[in-house]
Amino acid sequence: MNGRTNDTVIVRKNISNLGNELSPFRTAMDKFMAIRDNRGYNQIAGFHGAPDWWCWHHEESSRSITRAHLFLPWHRAYLKWFEDHLRDHDKSVSQCWWDWTSDLSHNEGMPRAYTDETVDAELNPLYKFHMTVLAPTVQGLPDITLDEDTVRNPDSPNDLPEPSRVKDLYTIEDFGQFSTAIEEIHDEIHMWCHGSMGRVSTAAYDPIFYAHHCNIDRIWSIWQNTHGNSTMPPDLLDISLAPFPYTVKHVLKIYDLGYEYATSSSEVKL
Repeated sequence: MNGRTNDTVIVRKNISNLGNELSPFRTAMDKFMAIRDNRGYNQIAGFHGAPDWWCWHHEESSRSITRAHLFLPWHRAYLKWFEDHLRDHDKSVSQCWWDWTSDLSHNEGMPRAYTDETVDAELNPLYKFHMTVLAPTVQGLPDITLDEDTVRNPDSPNDLPEPSRVKDLYTIEDFGQFSTAIEEIHDEIHMWCHGSMGRVSTAAYDPIFYAHHCNIDRIWSIWQNTHGNSTMPPDLLDISLAPFPYTVKHVLKIYDLGYEYATSSSEVKL
């Protein structure tokens, strides 16, 4: 399965290095968030936690008793699905990543792109989102109903991971061990943010979720460039990454999905 359109490969960039590209990204997100059917932000955010609970964390999904290292493949499929629908509103935009190990993050915490409540006297769509979460339609899933804004209460920037934590990940050769190690750092960021990001049920409604997970996906792609996919357990390759039209083997090469990550990640303090 190929995610490219007309052989176009989009480039995901550091959110703090977007410059003039930040404005169209915000505009596309605002339009995406305004749609309340299955093409919209609210519906797709609900795939992760409440109300649909499709996500894989710590080898397990609430919909399955299977134990497998699908945290990275599932979230890559999720980001791809999210990005495709975001780009319906502007083909020039792509998702961005938040490097929480950078000097800027250790000085300011979350990127200013997400913490400014208004931009040019208009509400900033990256600051928060109003969640509309209805009871699940599948029996046995947690019953959570919400009608409220996302919130954050981040810890000190000094508590964010040091660059050495990520550098050490690249020395791990086994995929399973790498997946477990990066998921632990991933968990720390969610808990560092607190608020909506601190709960699986609501995390994906916060716009910062996608910048965080793009960085996780970027780190995995760098690890893949070094170690390849030879350590990926063969019995995982054909597992479906529901509700998306991908199996694990479909998401192992980001170029085939139609995107790549910028190699330059210099950041500009706003």
